[in-house]
Amino acid sequence: MDIVVIGTGYVGLVTGVGFSQLGNKVHFIDLDNSKIEKLKAKQLPFFEPGLEDLFFNEDNFQRMNFYSEYNFVDWKNIDIVFICVQTPNNLDTNSVDTRFLESAIAEIKKIDNSNLVVTIKSTIPPYEIENVCNNVGYNKEQLTFNPEFLREGSAVFDFFNPDRIVIGGNDVTRIEKLKKLYESFDVEIIVTDPVSSQLIKYLSNTYLPLRLTFANEATRLIKYTNANLEDVLKGVGLDKRIGQHYFRPSPSWGGSCFPKDLVEVNNFYDESLVVLPLISNIIHSNSLHQDWTINQILELKSENNLDKIILVGASFKEDTDDIRNSPTIEIYNKLKLNNSIFIFDKLVSSEELNIIDELNSDHSNSLISIMFPISNHLESYVIDFANKNNCSIYYPWK
Repeated sequence: MDIVVIGTGYVGLVTGVGFSQLGNKVHFIDLDNSKIEKLKAKQLPFFEPGLEDLFFNEDNFQRMNFYSEYNFVDWKNIDIVFICVQTPNNLDTNSVDTRFLESAIAEIKKIDNSNLVVTIKSTIPPYEIENVCNNVGYNKEQLTFNPEFLREGSAVFDFFNPDRIVIGGNDVTRIEKLKKLYESFDVEIIVTDPVSSQLIKYLSNTYLPLRLTFANEATRLIKYTNANLEDVLKGVGLDKRIGQHYFRPSPSWGGSCFPKDLVEVNNFYDESLVVLPLISNIIHSNSLHQDWTINQILELKSENNLDKIILVGASFKEDTDDIRNSPTIEIYNKLKLNNSIFIFDKLVSSEELNIIDELNSDHSNSLISIMFPISNHLESYVIDFANKNNCSIYYPWK
């Protein structure tokens, strides 16, 4: 098929490159011309394991085009367009910012192609899409929804090995065309209405941080009772009804999706009509755990009479360079006023942070906090440095 992908972020680029690998022709649109020029020059805008190999594959690359304007695309031959633009929180109103989505739909409205399947991958609250369509004069019944479930750090694997494919819509012909695109995937395809398709996405991104939050609250209780953290969590997780995936402690959770989606879920409903005490307190519990982690760091620094703090890993999780809502950076910002503190990271650089890419004698007598699992080679390097330079190591996740 001929596919257009609007937006070249983590979702759009991985999705488009994945469909190219499957033999489809893919046209990327991004209004950021500098990003498009870099993609044309085979420069990826972010790190994602496995993406480089697929993107640089010459056969795949020949099936991809990159445009900074909609009118560069020969729309009469396009089968499906995926809208993968960002839908961030509006910090002023604490609500979803739909301007990028509105802009994309307004441009698509101008296209003369009655067979075009317009599919939204961007995450948007079910009640908002009607407002968006009304604002631009587009018939929402023509839309299909195909929420993404790509995890940063394993997005390429997730694209080719999904747990499920969700399609929402009311137009049977459009839904069937979208199903055909996925016919090579050996996985259940859930076809449902638009609201349900979006709630599947939102409630997935509610349960996962809830699970992480439970593991962190359990960690505080286990530490309080002087029990063995690894044994307790393993013993609980071996229950098949619970499982061990997404069931480890952390300094707190972050990223571009969980905080944003949880805020939006808590804006879905009228609290006077629907009471959700569990869902409404996930973010608060996460904040409490981050403060607890900070106290752990300060106590260990004081007990061992150490001079500095080094946080290993700037991103919000392993195997990505994405620092949006990174617990490491939030902890860094809370500690930097009263402590000599650095971040050690080989993937991320920043003029605003004390990020170092090598450990040397200037960082001796430090508390080194390894914020998330890192490669064996890198961990060996950190441990060797600590042993030679009077440093202590703290793992917030074990």
